[in-house]
Amino acid sequence: MFDWPDLLADHGSFTRLSGEADSLDAGRATIAGHPVMLVWCRFEVAAGTLSLAAGDRFCTALDLAVAERRPVVAIANSGGARMQEGTRAFMQMLPTLAAVTRVRRAGLPVIVHLAHPTTGGVLASWASAAQFLTAEPGATLGFTGPRVAAMIGEPIEPPEVQTAEGYLAAGHVDAICVVHDLRDRIGHILSALAPADPSLPPAAGPEVAIGPTGWDAVVASRAPDRTPVIDGLASTADVCVELSGDRSGGTDPSVAALLMRVAGRPMLVLGHRRVDGAPARPTVAGLRLGRRMMRLAGELGLPLVTVVDTAGAHLAGEAERLGLPGEIARSIEDMGALVVPTVAVVDGQGAGGAAIAWMAADTVLATPDSFVAPIAPEAGSVILHRDPTHAAELAELQQVSAIELRDAGIVDAVHAAPMMVGAIVAAIDRMRPAGAGRQSDPVGQA
Repeated sequence: MFDWPDLLADHGSFTRLSGEADSLDAGRATIAGHPVMLVWCRFEVAAGTLSLAAGDRFCTALDLAVAERRPVVAIANSGGARMQEGTRAFMQMLPTLAAVTRVRRAGLPVIVHLAHPTTGGVLASWASAAQFLTAEPGATLGFTGPRVAAMIGEPIEPPEVQTAEGYLAAGHVDAICVVHDLRDRIGHILSALAPADPSLPPAAGPEVAIGPTGWDAVVASRAPDRTPVIDGLASTADVCVELSGDRSGGTDPSVAALLMRVAGRPMLVLGHRRVDGAPARPTVAGLRLGRRMMRLAGELGLPLVTVVDTAGAHLAGEAERLGLPGEIARSIEDMGALVVPTVAVVDGQGAGGAAIAWMAADTVLATPDSFVAPIAPEAGSVILHRDPTHAAELAELQQVSAIELRDAGIVDAVHAAPMMVGAIVAAIDRMRPAGAGRQSDPVGQA
């Protein structure tokens, strides 16, 4: 068993909460200089199972975190509800999950690490409710333990689904994290979320006055040597933490979800990315990951930046079965309902529903070699002419280029890719309330 305060907390910063620990303990600490409430299961006590006492201690710790504006860092390591206490322990799933909800509604982050093993009622309540989730390599994770499943005649197949690696592949955790890297990852998340420091804003530079139009913009958007804006954001970021998974069983390599600190400003960045040089075609899982990021932006008061570069959504029978049109509609609805600053950047191809899903922003920017169209021009030509040969003609007719869309009032500004980071930051600053470091302060001073 690990001494979690010694492993994670800054030296000398941990102060244990008063009261009986039972199978769960908690205390105040700082991690990388940030005040937190640290909570962990004590597996050496009844396999870390959730009991009446453990549930009470968990709720007390999290309510103190809300009162003191402390992020919650928790280590789950449990066999589930305590069998010796039966239903009374089982019902602790409800108040512990409600406590996590109170923390999230207060605009505070909850960071959970799933240690080996974590099963049953703990995994099905507070341990899975965090915004940020990591897992120990090789950890056993699952609702029903393998022995119980085998006993009732429903063995888990394949067994790999109940491992940390299986959970990552299914989109249930953000990353696999070895224990000795966990403090650094938590520190990066907390540092990214620290209040904004706008003292050194990057220069946005002048707008681009002219650029390719019509079909020329479509051709330019597909150039293989383009440097994506999302890469520029990542390369200039003070901190960059990648998140993964839609929490509903899926991942999508064509969608990047990043918590960043750029020019001293916290933000979430959601973008399409090419896979092995092929244009991004996001799946239903990718759209669900996007909606997860939108909820996270709303909860933590973070600006949301979307970077659009897609040839269109992944089209297949499975996508229809999973409700692709509904996910596009809900993405537009969720993004449009956000009250935090939102910036959409069209950086290349903006084809179809996968593009419009992330464009319901306060500010829409574009690089000059970009376009937006209801469908790729070749496909549009097939709809109108029964063949793709009229694609160039259709692009000219629709006036799809960033330059033309700016003239039409659909795009707010056009900036060259090297200037886009500054333009994004400037747009966020214009939307931030005067004198506010950020709309909320999840990493507050206790």
